[in-house]
Amino acid sequence: MVPDAVPIGDWLHQGTSDAREVADRYDEWAQSYDDDLASWSYQAPTVVAETVVTRLPAAGSALDVGCGTGLVGRALRARGFAGKIFGLDISQASLEIARQGGAYDSLEHADLQQRLALEDDSVDAVICVGVMTYLPEVEAVWREFARVARPGGLVVATQREDLWHARTCPAVVERLQNEGVWTPLQITGPATYLPEGYGGTPEVTCYYLTALVS
Repeated sequence: MVPDAVPIGDWLHQGTSDAREVADRYDEWAQSYDDDLASWSYQAPTVVAETVVTRLPAAGSALDVGCGTGLVGRALRARGFAGKIFGLDISQASLEIARQGGAYDSLEHADLQQRLALEDDSVDAVICVGVMTYLPEVEAVWREFARVARPGGLVVATQREDLWHARTCPAVVERLQNEGVWTPLQITGPATYLPEGYGGTPEVTCYYLTALVS
């Protein structure tokens, strides 16, 4: 368990990669998560949903990796996305709230640092918003996203600005492009992410990545 004395803002900034710790913290936070993120002016679900509906047919399928309480799924539905949406998350409490929201066709518990329980080429878009902080093996994770996305499908992800550089994300993007795994369509950043920070911390910015899977 995460000590209660650790403020949520400090814990979020630290970005632990311990799966059990992440699950415990988000289970504890699930009931107030949506309200807290709204009070911090969280931008990413809206931005990413707009990217997906602009580039993907309305009847396509989307996998929301680290769906949490369902902010991305609800944002997609609000923008007219009519295809199937599948959600994966490590927090059971968050999945229950996402289920109540009704945006997802299926929701499953998953450790996102492990191989995803999906077949190759099985969805039209893989979306990962606000989750890469906890997934330090960036290249392995992005290769996995490209594996489950169909050729011609999308990978749309966010990465916090400081981790974009610390985890050499530009080099990973280029390597996957050179190997024919994907073609980057758009990389935006540093861009608005949490303009209010983590509830009183300085503003947090991110990079938005959109890639076309080969």
